[in-house]
Amino acid sequence: MIVSRFPYPLEKGDKLRAFQHLSYLKQAGHEVHLIALTDEAVSEKSKAKIQSLCTAVQIIKLSLLSRLINLVFSFFRGLPLQVGYFYSKSIHKSVDKTIREIQPDLIYCQLIRTALYKKNFENIPGIIDYMDAFSIGTAQRLKNAPYFLKPIFKRELDRVKSIEMGSFQWFKSHLIISDQDRQNMSVPDVAALRVIPNGVDTDFFQPSDVPKTTDITFVGNMNYPPNIDASIFLVREIMPIVWKSKPNATVQLAGANPHTSVVALASERVTVTGWVNDIRDCYHKSRIFVAPMRTGTGLQNKLLEAMAVMLPCITTTISFTPLHAEAPKDILVGNTKEEIAGHILFLLQNPDKANLIARSGFDFVTGTYSIRHSHQILETVFTKTV
Repeated sequence: MIVSRFPYPLEKGDKLRAFQHLSYLKQAGHEVHLIALTDEAVSEKSKAKIQSLCTAVQIIKLSLLSRLINLVFSFFRGLPLQVGYFYSKSIHKSVDKTIREIQPDLIYCQLIRTALYKKNFENIPGIIDYMDAFSIGTAQRLKNAPYFLKPIFKRELDRVKSIEMGSFQWFKSHLIISDQDRQNMSVPDVAALRVIPNGVDTDFFQPSDVPKTTDITFVGNMNYPPNIDASIFLVREIMPIVWKSKPNATVQLAGANPHTSVVALASERVTVTGWVNDIRDCYHKSRIFVAPMRTGTGLQNKLLEAMAVMLPCITTTISFTPLHAEAPKDILVGNTKEEIAGHILFLLQNPDKANLIARSGFDFVTGTYSIRHSHQILETVFTKTV
């Protein structure tokens, strides 16, 4: 299994997905050798957590200098920056050496960032977990980019589509996180992509009766551009409308590595938590969960978790569509600041109806997105691929 980030701690979606898959493979009795690229220091605690799930763990640290060199060479190699950042010939030689020594039954790569490291082993069955359609996210950034940056993002989009198309040929099986992403992938045969949604661990994420001390919560990696944008949208545009009717309403922005623009949102009514040891505490003490996403791709883990702890949720179409829930029964959906603010006020002013939506969302998530269901699909794909 080759990943582009060390899969612990679980502050990012790709880490959570890799961790869930590793946990299942361990439970199912598979022998897993993990190769993890990382541009961050990995703590001993994190190493121990992942080593308990694997037969062997190889960590390849990307220094700042190596990352800069990789980015420069990505232009000459025709690679998208987000792939070139993680690719070098020296790493490729190291990965090749490990694969030859292990002689695995299967090579599993997460994201197009690691796809090139499978390319020299056509004789070994492979699975690529595209996870999200990177081309969608890149197209969104191209649309919103300043004029002088558009040529760079245009090149990036063309290269992302090219490697999505090319990498399809190197793997026998192909995974994606949602049907929406599947339909937007730049691959020869979208029907060949197997949807495996992120499952939510309903034994871990459960309702709680702790006192509600926060009105509105948004959770995520607060250094990720779509989450930064959603946080600013919530506090700067949506909440002023809410505060006209509910001046004491409070907001909690919870998640690791808050960007300076997120930190700047903090006030008497807005709390920016930074890293928290147990994200469930943030969900449990809130009355409403709001995910006002305007960019981004894939299925939002944050919505699954919030619904699993029985919070009434509000989101935008971009996050609602891959969820396949029923609105307004399971979740409320709005796109403009007025629509989302209206939903927030409705839930705050009608706690009985908020409880009904929370209960319906809970039933939907536990029935549709249980982690056990995702694991069953994953095992089927592994068995067929080998």
